[in-house]
Amino acid sequence: MSRVFFSNPRGLKLVGDFEGEEGPAAVILCHGMLSSRESTKIAYLSEQLRAANMPHLRFDFSGRGESEGGPNDITYSGQMEDLQAAIDYLLARGVERVGLFGSSMGGSVALLAAAREERVVAIGTIAAVAYPAEVEERYPVDTHRWRKEGSIELGGQLIGVSFLDDALTHDVVSAVRVIRAPLWVVHGVEDATVPVSDAHDIAAAARAASLNLVDGADHRFSNALHMRPAMKSIAEFLVRELCVTSRS
Repeated sequence: MSRVFFSNPRGLKLVGDFEGEEGPAAVILCHGMLSSRESTKIAYLSEQLRAANMPHLRFDFSGRGESEGGPNDITYSGQMEDLQAAIDYLLARGVERVGLFGSSMGGSVALLAAAREERVVAIGTIAAVAYPAEVEERYPVDTHRWRKEGSIELGGQLIGVSFLDDALTHDVVSAVRVIRAPLWVVHGVEDATVPVSDAHDIAAAARAASLNLVDGADHRFSNALHMRPAMKSIAEFLVRELCVTSRS
């Protein structure tokens, strides 16, 4: 494993870990909004990809983990820029085909970015948000206070209203409609944060998607009995698709 550094278009240094031998294919792992590259799901997926000899990069979005930035850098647009910087970093190292994984907000960011990047050949998501623009409709009490006070404390940081304003500008389902790469969509049936209907809508909008609903799983997949099989299935999908692409 090697610690790597690259910058986003806003000049912020992002920190990540690259594992595996350099080659024509690699996977990028995107954590959730309040998480980091050290999250349980990301670490377990990294373990599975390592066992399959699949090169991969896990990194901290700006404003999280070891990467530079502050609370106002946590927006969909900002994370899309971060992810594109990660893709560009791999392309500069000779990677030609990219697989993406994203959890929750990271899943949405992966889908939004894939709609703009033809070298993404497979996307796996878990608990992805289909409708960022509906955040205020879904959480009216919290977001009303958020706007009234100008910020809200999440994950030990005060997140400004720029997050809400930016969320209004993104349509994940429309982005999915233009993605040519296959999707592996995982969602917990007991997710109380992002409704399972989001997974149905993402899968229905895709040209090629496998929808995998996990009975009893919550938003975080906090039970290892739910998380481990789900992440193994995502790893197997990404490895399979990247290897198929390499042979075609």
